[in-house]
Amino acid sequence: MRVARSATLLAVGVLMAAGLPAGSAAATAPPDTIFVSKGCQDGADGTEQKPFCSISAAATEAEPGQTIVVGPGVYQESVSPPSGEPGRPITIKGYFGPGQRTTVATANGNPSFVLSDAHDIVLDRIDISGANNPALVIDNSADVTVTGGWIRSVNVNAVDLRGDSRRVTISGNAASVTRTSFMTIGAGVTDTMLVGNSLIATLWTQRPAALVTIADAPRTTATNNTIVTDCNVGIAVTGASSGFRLYNTIVRTRPAGNEYCSGPAVPDPATVPAVTVDSAATPDSLIDYNVIDPVPGAPAYSWRGTAYPTPAAFHSATGQGAHDIGADARLYLSGFTTGAGWDLEWDSPAIDSAWTDAPGLPATDLRLNGRADKPDMPNSGGGFVDRGAIELVHPPAMGFVTGRAYSDNPLETVTTVESSNPWTPDGQPLGYLAFSVEGRPTIVDRTGPARLTFDRPGRACVQVRRTVTGFREFSSPGALDTCTFLGASFNAVTPQRVLNTKAGVGVPRTTALAPHEEIELPLPAPAATSSAVVLNVTVTNPTSNGYLKVYPTAEPVTSNINFVANQTVPNLVTVPVANGRVKIKNGSAGTVHVLADLAGYYAAAGFGLTSFGPVRVLDTRSRVGVPGTTPVGANGRVTVDLSSRVPVGTTAVVLNVAVTKPTTGGHLTAFPPGGAVPATSNLNFVAGQTANNMVIAPVVDRKIAFAYGGSGTVHVLADLSGYFAPGITDTYLPVEPKRILDTRQPGSTAVGPGQTIDVQVDRGACPTFGCRTSALVANLTVTGAQSAGYLTVYPNDGAPRPAASVINFNKGETIANLITVNAEIGGFLLYNSSAGTVHVVVDQAGYYLLAPTA
Repeated sequence: MRVARSATLLAVGVLMAAGLPAGSAAATAPPDTIFVSKGCQDGADGTEQKPFCSISAAATEAEPGQTIVVGPGVYQESVSPPSGEPGRPITIKGYFGPGQRTTVATANGNPSFVLSDAHDIVLDRIDISGANNPALVIDNSADVTVTGGWIRSVNVNAVDLRGDSRRVTISGNAASVTRTSFMTIGAGVTDTMLVGNSLIATLWTQRPAALVTIADAPRTTATNNTIVTDCNVGIAVTGASSGFRLYNTIVRTRPAGNEYCSGPAVPDPATVPAVTVDSAATPDSLIDYNVIDPVPGAPAYSWRGTAYPTPAAFHSATGQGAHDIGADARLYLSGFTTGAGWDLEWDSPAIDSAWTDAPGLPATDLRLNGRADKPDMPNSGGGFVDRGAIELVHPPAMGFVTGRAYSDNPLETVTTVESSNPWTPDGQPLGYLAFSVEGRPTIVDRTGPARLTFDRPGRACVQVRRTVTGFREFSSPGALDTCTFLGASFNAVTPQRVLNTKAGVGVPRTTALAPHEEIELPLPAPAATSSAVVLNVTVTNPTSNGYLKVYPTAEPVTSNINFVANQTVPNLVTVPVANGRVKIKNGSAGTVHVLADLAGYYAAAGFGLTSFGPVRVLDTRSRVGVPGTTPVGANGRVTVDLSSRVPVGTTAVVLNVAVTKPTTGGHLTAFPPGGAVPATSNLNFVAGQTANNMVIAPVVDRKIAFAYGGSGTVHVLADLSGYFAPGITDTYLPVEPKRILDTRQPGSTAVGPGQTIDVQVDRGACPTFGCRTSALVANLTVTGAQSAGYLTVYPNDGAPRPAASVINFNKGETIANLITVNAEIGGFLLYNSSAGTVHVVVDQAGYYLLAPTA
């Protein structure tokens, strides 16, 4: 399976250099994307086919404006990305999907990421982990964004922001720290944004001063964060840190659902305020619209050295916190994973109460969900945004439908999503979707539709996983399958001999197939990589009666050609391809030589079929398709103009071709006029024989030619039943051969003289729901005929029986022919013209899937 649309697109452009001398070649711009994967191999060059093995290797090649796309897995390295340019940052983008993330974690004591004297860098969707070393160090760097990850650290501060760093944004991250603080914003750092993060600390005996410490760092803004500490300060602002802003943030100083702190040695909870702002930091600092949830009995704030137990007291004394709420924030961990952030209970005071004009307010929450209006909660902040990092959303009801995309590629599907929610959303999607095939995530998307391209026709199932936690769970959500059926498009080729056991073509031998021998026939490119091929197969020089089977893998019960000793007989075969080969088996007790001519193949590119009831386009006996009524002479040619029957652009046609009254034996070859006659045949016959064979042959300018290889004369007939042309038309779904009719079986009776029977298609491989067919491809065999005659097949649509035959037979003869018959209603009609009964066997080989009508 290939991805039709992915999170990144690889594009190569041309950069025209200013002042380039006349006649000089323009420089080629670097690709937009550099790839990194755990599945790398030798010879890595950063392309999607040859990704780098490490982020550091990709970073040494990165230039401004490029994105380093990192596949899922754990990368044990310390990464120091280079600088981008204003408006053209270097972006390192990780993967997140069901049960998989991109994680960077060092094992050598160095930080996982070090940004030093760098600028214009984005770290997106990367889990950054540190143990006994900071996870992330940003030093003397500017215009840096760290977003969408999961930051973890043990014993050492997780994020260290220091030096002359400016305009650093830490947004949309989950964070969990043990025995340490989350972040220190040091002296000289300015204009930091801490937005939409969810933090949790487990401290035990080692307790930092605060989970977030801001020291001598002016103009720090913290908006819509959820900060849960372990009986220590949530945010401490000290020194010359004027211009501090705290909005829409939940600060709770004990684990949710627990009134106690971890570890045996803890400070007196009554001494631990949720928020501390020293005197030097209060100028131009503002606090509002927060939920402050300290340990019972502890102060909510410490402002200029004075403790305030409640928001009301704080506001009365300072004018700050006018809309702050002092209450239990009502939090819990979703799925017991800190990577998903703190959830809101359905009665949390944070719901629909945030200030919608807060500086830095993110458009979506940490999980990238939009905002939703809980009907029973007042909208007290100007809208229905929740305080904290996580928006409470009602799980959406979703339906998924996968169908053929009806694009130029018939193997492309589109999965559409229908979503409903009882809560009013703000226009942003609620929930994330992952679309995958065979459990391999390929597209992670917020909205759909998702387009996926499959390798082969058949039942195409897209697995859809949905989540409202941004796939931050430890385990992958269960998948829901939505399926459709895909067919392939036909590519006609000038007939090409690919097998001749007499001449060693296709096999390294010149001997006949031994009794009951099976051989494998390798196919030439591009047919070898196709889903199915069309072969005209001929048996010759059989030493006993028998049959021939052509199939992809396991031997079926069905056969393709029946023959008697010393007979030369052809039949058209449409067979699936397996590993670039098809198998051929001699089902007789004697030997037999086999020839096979490639007529075309089915693949992702090509043309679809338009089918209809048979129409006679050539009859040399009655001036149909030719000016006279004379037979084709020795080694003669006849060209048929089909322009009144097929549209401009037609590449190939489907015909049932018959010869009658040949004065000598010979063969007939269909080919596009204007070129040499191919060294192949479609129909072999002996003197006096009436014989049929189905032909799929290319046309030129809507014309087809027939060449008679023989020394006598012969009449030729052709009935047109379909054509392949551009446009969205019917595509072919090959299936394992299956017998759907055998009148010889107990409980069945032979087809009587002049009788018409209804043959029902077996829909097991293509059920009616989700798989609408237009035509059936099947091998038709007659045997045990009591008298000579012919069979006609035609659609069961109420139209009159056509004056066309698909197979002619003599008394007692066993003979087969491939048919393509319109079977949109679920079956087709079969008429026996003879004066006696005849047994009929029908083996279905595949279906044409119905294209939509305009």
